[in-house]
Amino acid sequence: MAKVGIMTFLHNENCGSGLQAWALQETLRELGWEPLGLDYRPDRAEQLRNLLRSGNSPAVVLDSMRRRKAKGVRNTAGFDRFRAERLALSAPCRNGAALREAARDCDVLLCGSDQVWSPEWLNPAYFLDFAQGQPRVAYACSLGVKTLPAKRKAEKMRRLVLPFRAVSLREEEGKNILQALLPQKPMAVMPDPVLLLPRARWLQLAGDPAPEPVLAAYFLRDNPAHWQKAEAIAAEKDLTLRPLAVTEEARGRAGAVPNPDPIQWLRVMASAAAVITDSFHGAAMAAVLGKPLTVVRRWADGDPASKNSRIDQLMRLLGWTNDAACLPSPVVDLRLSTERERALAWLQQSLQGGGQG
Repeated sequence: MAKVGIMTFLHNENCGSGLQAWALQETLRELGWEPLGLDYRPDRAEQLRNLLRSGNSPAVVLDSMRRRKAKGVRNTAGFDRFRAERLALSAPCRNGAALREAARDCDVLLCGSDQVWSPEWLNPAYFLDFAQGQPRVAYACSLGVKTLPAKRKAEKMRRLVLPFRAVSLREEEGKNILQALLPQKPMAVMPDPVLLLPRARWLQLAGDPAPEPVLAAYFLRDNPAHWQKAEAIAAEKDLTLRPLAVTEEARGRAGAVPNPDPIQWLRVMASAAAVITDSFHGAAMAAVLGKPLTVVRRWADGDPASKNSRIDQLMRLLGWTNDAACLPSPVVDLRLSTERERALAWLQQSLQGGGQG
């Protein structure tokens, strides 16, 4: 069985990131490949080296550290358990040399999904720059932005993407950015890995939880208006508000599930009567599970730092609009099924050597 080495985010302790990594590995197994997650845990020297060579802003790094610290205690043990039990991983890789060694026996290297190609956090490792002649495939990589990055970073990204056998992005906006840099290179837009598995597989992973009259609220940023909206929906539908709590305010609310690991998060989503979220993966999972969904915007649409393009792409895919209820329907299920088949065909063809845009 041919082996594919995968580079994605594994240690940001985000439930959506963890579940998309699992979904991608499961999908690759079903396609007849042996997946190996390359367990990239850069040490301080590697982090500093990347900061200097990639032109990442120290202000962005410091702001991220500040926001991470503000969230307080995290469920490290739960995520460690999830990775150990659910993912096939290499030994920890602290730098590029270790990644090269871990990937030595891989027949193909694949990066994606999630924001592994973010210009703000540009890291050549997530562009598979350590490859030793293996073909490179990008599956549903997200830039998380909708405007071209600074000229220096744009040129660096152009050089990093050029060697790829096949390239797909998760959002149309990301494709447009890279297509402008490499107009002759075929590129596609592909769905996040959580959309590659049918509802039954997710329910099986969740343990087929019994339905509960709750509104699952999953916010990655505290916003009083969003909580007010959640409370109003819960009251209108006679549901109990169940915060999946990863922020300080959410953890202090009644009925909160504090710092859930990916399986706990999935169980609440699977058992809930409805979902409200500002998260891409929260919205994507609600769609797969067939839950009535309310999406709130984490960024103002005019904000230059907005990453709303991720949810916008999902809404376009499913035929939903931001000003209407996002309701499950046979039409949504058909769109998901069609997109799943399209993505599986592209992924297999790309891995085997016939990738195209």
